[in-house]
Amino acid sequence: MSKIKFLSLVLIFVSFKIYALVPYKAVYDLYADTNLGKYNIGVADFILKVRDDEYTYSTNAKTKSMWSALYKFSRYEKSAGTNTYNQFISSTYSISEQLGDNTEKNIQIDFFPEKNYATYNNKKKWKITPGTLVDELSVYLALSQDIQNNPSIKKFTYQVALEDKVKFQTFFITGLESINLNDNLIETIIVSCPDLNLTLKLSKEHNFLPVYISKVNKKNNFIMVLSSFELTS
Repeated sequence: MSKIKFLSLVLIFVSFKIYALVPYKAVYDLYADTNLGKYNIGVADFILKVRDDEYTYSTNAKTKSMWSALYKFSRYEKSAGTNTYNQFISSTYSISEQLGDNTEKNIQIDFFPEKNYATYNNKKKWKITPGTLVDELSVYLALSQDIQNNPSIKKFTYQVALEDKVKFQTFFITGLESINLNDNLIETIIVSCPDLNLTLKLSKEHNFLPVYISKVNKKNNFIMVLSSFELTS
């Protein structure tokens, strides 16, 4: 990252020194970027609820009705945990995924950090280590907090619960980009995680929420772009 870009990144944080976990609702347009073109195939709702140091974060993604005949898909995720002294600790993470009329995934991960393990669908046990513990959903919250509170750091490593394992993942700040979002030009911080084939663009104007999420899955690239954002109570 050049000195000019790094200075610009630091200036973004001047008026935001302490991250506040604020409840919100965000709606994204869901795109599939395939060999045949880029298509707006659905929507995804993200809802964050906060009570004291506890949070519940959920997302519900589904294809539009016009696509249902060709590709009917829905995915619901929910993460719950605590954020104490700027440290996120997941307690549960669940995934329910439907393809057509069939249930493709039904996953429940429960975390027992005091005993250093997690369970998968109440059976399989995974070893975990003390410290920050997030999942594929709450990692967005951890990044928003840590990037804002530590503007000089260029990479962040978390213990992340994925669908089939718990593994340390490193996220890199790769630069800044001005993007057009709902006819407004906004400055974003680009974050990438090569191991997850994931690219995020975080916006200060949206409490450092990712306003752009790109995930490569096999041959297809799925993209979510923020369409609306509101703080809730």
